[in-house]
Amino acid sequence: MKNMFGSFGYLALAGGLAIALSSPVAAQTNAGSQPAASDSDSWNKYSIGVFGGVQFWKLTQNGNPPNGQLAPGLAVGVRADQDFTRYIGLEESWTFWAENNLRVTPGQPYPYTVVGLGARNGQVYVGPLFYLAPPSSKVRPFLTVGPAFEYFRPTFEAQRQVHDVAAYDALTLSTKLAPAASFGGGVKFGVTEHVNFRLDVRGTYTENPHWGLSSFAVAPGALYDPHGGSQFGLLASLGIDLAWGKQPLPPPVHVEPTKPCRDKQIPIGDHCPITVSVSADRTTVCAGEAVHVTATTDAPADATYRWTVDGQSGSDKTFTFDTTNSPAGPHTVTLTVSAPGYDSGTGSVTVNVQAAGIPSGTLTANPPEIWLGDKSALSFNGNAGLCATSVQVTGYSASEGSVSDSTYDSTAVQLASAACSEQRKEVKVTASLKNDRGATGTAATTIVVKRKQVPLPAVHVADIIFARNSARVNNCGKRILLEELKTYRDADATGKVLLIGHIDKGEMKRLHLDEKRAMNAAAVLTAATGICSNFNVSQVLVQSIGEDQSGELKPHFCESSVTERASDRINARDKRAEYRRVEVWWIPTCTEVPASAAGAKDAGSAGVAAIGCPK
Repeated sequence: MKNMFGSFGYLALAGGLAIALSSPVAAQTNAGSQPAASDSDSWNKYSIGVFGGVQFWKLTQNGNPPNGQLAPGLAVGVRADQDFTRYIGLEESWTFWAENNLRVTPGQPYPYTVVGLGARNGQVYVGPLFYLAPPSSKVRPFLTVGPAFEYFRPTFEAQRQVHDVAAYDALTLSTKLAPAASFGGGVKFGVTEHVNFRLDVRGTYTENPHWGLSSFAVAPGALYDPHGGSQFGLLASLGIDLAWGKQPLPPPVHVEPTKPCRDKQIPIGDHCPITVSVSADRTTVCAGEAVHVTATTDAPADATYRWTVDGQSGSDKTFTFDTTNSPAGPHTVTLTVSAPGYDSGTGSVTVNVQAAGIPSGTLTANPPEIWLGDKSALSFNGNAGLCATSVQVTGYSASEGSVSDSTYDSTAVQLASAACSEQRKEVKVTASLKNDRGATGTAATTIVVKRKQVPLPAVHVADIIFARNSARVNNCGKRILLEELKTYRDADATGKVLLIGHIDKGEMKRLHLDEKRAMNAAAVLTAATGICSNFNVSQVLVQSIGEDQSGELKPHFCESSVTERASDRINARDKRAEYRRVEVWWIPTCTEVPASAAGAKDAGSAGVAAIGCPK
């Protein structure tokens, strides 16, 4: 502790000598041939630098000696200054690394009276600088005081050390973050215009970090540090700064002799200038209209006038700009006025020439919604456009249908062949327009063409024929289910399939062949594995009606084009074959199921999933 206060004394003495030496050096600088410093002096307003030094800490516990102290050590940091006035600036600094190891006395009795632990700390500071010498001085002492933010952290080795030594009774050491107050001073030594050496002495007042240790010794060897108290630090450092931002002083003002020119003075040898102002009666016109331009000037009576614009010229005080052959856009009319003994003067005005605008308007259909085959009357209310006075319809066109004179005819509009609801289609009708300036445009409207619902009837696609006393769907039947029904499904994805199973007289009723035939056909449509299709089970309806053959017979034989098992071959000459069948019906979306199939149910609830894909 004695060594630490001795170091404080040496550092304070060094800072005092530097400040004392700065006064005669500054006086000697100002006493030379250079003019005395003033508020108009230019100086480097910004600087950045690095510094390094030695840092000491003194911890107190409400006037009592503390148990833990920080050993002196090296510190390194960076800083930035902004000197916005001659004597006051602002500094931001960051002491990002300082090695001040912790020395703690463990609870006694213990073999060691002091335990050393690695510790680092740092500081962020922002505060004003108060200079005691002007910027022109090569040696500038300063003082500073302001808020800071201090942080103390143990090293990883210290963490491991307290964790491994059980007697310390400290599982870990914690990092401490705390506000602080910083104060001190220093001296800047100007080496070159952009390089400064610095000597700084800074004090810091902050809280005791106590490292998360217990506030008292819980056992011999245990580490502790009484909580509360404060800590004072002293950092003596040397650094180097790079400075910039100096503005050059303005050159001396040279006053030339002048002579009068009207109500002002001009340099001797210069001519008096002529002022010119140009105005037009209109600055926006349509192509073909004339613009009258006049000039206001202080030129003498013998002055000459020269007008120019788009190849046109004139020599009077007034000028007429003919825009007949001028393209649309801005045109600058320029006047140059000259006179002996005067500097020529110029003036201009810009005239915007507008081309004929595009005609537009509103096209209306009455009525705006019609049934297919009806007609609608067209009417037009138009705007001729810029620079035009009239507009007319030169013809009509329609995306569908036709227009004769001003009447739209919907007869040729194409609507879907059938649907579950009313059909509606928007047809765009366009009128071609032309104004008296020759510009063209269009106007359009939309007519809705409608048709009432046109449902489709159910379709008896075919009858699948089965071998006697068999419920297996042969290859001919699979062709009907997998190929012919696909065409219907592609055209109407939400339609349904109705399968009605039959048996012939003489077949064994106890086998329930009518039901099995319908279910096997449904499995071919819905199993979605192997060759089977992937119809939704809710779209497949099944029904079995035994020997009832009252419905239409529509047998389908494929014996000449499909190879079958011997047991599944069906001979068209078999007069009873057409009764061993499953009727296959396609029921379009929105079409009612035929009355003959009132008792049908969907294949899913009938248990078709248990069948799988029939072989």
